Amino acid sequence: MSSNKTSRLRFNFGFMLEAGPGTSRIIELDYPSIQLEEDVTLSPLKGTFQAIRNSKGIYITGELFSNISAECARCLEPLMLDIAIQMDDLFYYPPQTAPQGEFSVGEDGFLDLAPLVRQLSLLEFPMQPFCRSDCKGLCINCGQNLNEAECDCEVDEIDPRFNVLRSLLDSMP
Repeated sequence: MSSNKTSRLRFNFGFMLEAGPGTSRIIELDYPSIQLEEDVTLSPLKGTFQAIRNSKGIYITGELFSNISAECARCLEPLMLDIAIQMDDLFYYPPQTAPQGEFSVGEDGFLDLAPLVRQLSLLEFPMQPFCRSDCKGLCINCGQNLNEAECDCEVDEIDPRFNVLRSLLDSMP
């Protein structure tokens, strides 16, 4: 997250750190829209997670639901993808005990879920999102969206790279 903007997924769990292992809280999220980074905006972000204090830090478990904007890989039309974000992660405390690359609770007791939610939402993003399973895509010649209308392009059934072979076939008796 940028340093000049406070994350809306930042929670104070200092009371849990003082209370000791076994303390837990259930937190419900219901954001109409939330921007995690410049490249990830979730609309809406809803769900419930549980924070449980253990001997190593705070364990977060729960499921969030959202939509993320995308572009169809075939016709390039904008679409919204439904995603389910499964959280199952440990935030180490004190931060010095966290293995490299793992999340930690800050010395001030604040835990920022934004990096975790961003990572998990991007993992839910398909390699090639489609607006629908039978999307026809774009014409390779004129760019017409074939879902909306047919184009007037002439369909050449033979790949142009095989034109030399076609000429050989035409020259045979």
